[in-house]
Amino acid sequence: MNFKAFGVSLWVVLWSVLLSGCIFSSESQQVRETTEKFWQSVLAKDMETTKTLVTWESAQFLGFLSDNSVSAQRFETGEIKVQENIAEVATVLYGGEKGDMIIPVRTVLVRHQEVWLVDVQKTMGSMVSGAMGAVVEQLNTFMQNGLKDLDRALSDNVNQLNQNLKQGMDQLQKDLTAPPSAAPPAQAPTPPSNAI
Repeated sequence: MNFKAFGVSLWVVLWSVLLSGCIFSSESQQVRETTEKFWQSVLAKDMETTKTLVTWESAQFLGFLSDNSVSAQRFETGEIKVQENIAEVATVLYGGEKGDMIIPVRTVLVRHQEVWLVDVQKTMGSMVSGAMGAVVEQLNTFMQNGLKDLDRALSDNVNQLNQNLKQGMDQLQKDLTAPPSAAPPAQAPTPPSNAI
C-alpha cells in the first residue's frame, strides 16, 4: 500500500469533514439569525422587516401576527434541525400579562435562493398547537388547584352542615322530652243573645 496515497486520502477525508462541519455550522447560524430577526420584528410590530424574512407564499398569513394575536413579551430559541432545504427551530414564546405563559413553537424555515425564510403558515400551525397545549396545561393546573380549594370548601361546608344538623337534633330532642305546656282552659262558647 502506498503511504503517500493513503496520506492524501486521509487528508481529503479530514478536509471534507471539516468543510461539511463549517457549512453545517454556517447553515445553523443563518437559520438561528433569521429566526431571531423574525421574532424580534414580530414582537416589535415591525411588519416591514418581518415581510423581508418570510416566504412569498406565506406572507398572506402575516395579518394573524400583526393583529395582536401574538402578545408575547419575549422569546427564546433552542434546538435547530436542518434537513436539505427545510429547517425547524424550537422556539418558546413567553406571553400573558406577566410573561409567564409558555407557548412552544416550531419556527419553520425554507431555503430560497441561498437565503433562509420563515414559512409563516407552518409556524402559525405549530403555534396554535403549542398554545393549545399551554392552555390545557394551565387549565389542568387551575383545575388541580381549584379542586383542592373546592375540597377544602366542601369539607368546611360539610362540617358546618354537620354542626347545624346536630344542633337541630339537640333542639328537637329537647322539644320532644319537655312536658307539654299547660294549655289554657277552653272557654265555653257564649250563647247568642236573642234580642227582642
